[in-house]
Amino acid sequence: MGEERYPIAKISEHWPVMIYLNYAALSPTRPEAEQAVTNTLAEFKHYLYSDAGIQWYLGKVLECRQQVSKLLNVTDPSTIAFVSNASTAHYIATRSLQWNPGDAILTSTHENPSITRQFKALAHRGVRIQEVNPSSPDELLCSMSQALDQHPFKAIILSHVSHVDGRIFPIQAISSLARKHGVRLFIDGAQAVGHIPIDLSQLEYDVYFFTGHKWCAGPLGTGAMIVNPRFLQGHSTLPVQVNVGETPQVNQFEIGTQNIGLIAGLAKACDSKYQEGVGTERLKKFRQQAKDLLGKRPGNKVIEWSGPQAPGILTIQGQPGLDHQRLVAQLAAKAGIIVKPFVGYPPDIMPAIRLSWAAMMNAQDFHRGIEGFAKSLG
Repeated sequence: MGEERYPIAKISEHWPVMIYLNYAALSPTRPEAEQAVTNTLAEFKHYLYSDAGIQWYLGKVLECRQQVSKLLNVTDPSTIAFVSNASTAHYIATRSLQWNPGDAILTSTHENPSITRQFKALAHRGVRIQEVNPSSPDELLCSMSQALDQHPFKAIILSHVSHVDGRIFPIQAISSLARKHGVRLFIDGAQAVGHIPIDLSQLEYDVYFFTGHKWCAGPLGTGAMIVNPRFLQGHSTLPVQVNVGETPQVNQFEIGTQNIGLIAGLAKACDSKYQEGVGTERLKKFRQQAKDLLGKRPGNKVIEWSGPQAPGILTIQGQPGLDHQRLVAQLAAKAGIIVKPFVGYPPDIMPAIRLSWAAMMNAQDFHRGIEGFAKSLG
């Protein structure tokens, strides 16, 4: 909106190999997930929409729910609905509640723009949106507790991990607050699933949702929402008819014809992540190396809080007056190093630049990218 745009150069014109440090936005799809998409669609072609095909499809979806459930330790796989991305899951979840003028949502200043755009749409209908600033875990919980004591809220909608700088919100304590005040809790796990260990069997929530194309390295156009059975029992106002005899009840959130190939690709990516682990120690090592190099340079500031940080993200604020967007564009054009600029929100820590990496990333490429970025900062 009124921002200056900086062109990104083509690979072939300026650099032979891209050094990618933006895994928090989009990860390359795992080869085994791509193969699962291809194999599943090829097999489904033999059945299509026949009786045998319907049974095959239902069986495949059940198998995929079970694979995803292992990564998140979901006790009941039938509570998992497949959707196209986290934004869609959030849209379906919020629209499943009846919103009236005067209703209120409690959230944070670190939410993804695709989520906040939906907040703005609800605000036009008279819903009050109250943001708290997660400056530290204790201050976040104190602000949320005070807000809940002072005003009634219909829902808390919050990220598990900040997409801005990777701070991990105290989601267990927030869950307790929501339960105490009788408030719905929707959790955006887009930056958490596949990035940090998650055990949903130990967490009380109404809806937990995530996208497949980030830390799981699944196909684009995939995601899932895990819906608490209590939320399913009479609380959803979605005008979707569930066919008699169909299970699970969560299929009311799976609107329209689904791409079974993409679902299988997501499930395979989640299964691979479950089998190999999230790579926490390697991610932590990378983060510490990047922090040591970048954070100690004069004028640079590492953006983080006093609480836990996700290991695959480091956000840096450059010297005062630095044009962060221009720097990112020039870094891509001249060195093929891809990072993410943030400008304008949250206002107290912007502008800044986010770097993110995956456990599967080649260590040599990582170091070349970090060193090249450090050099560009001056």
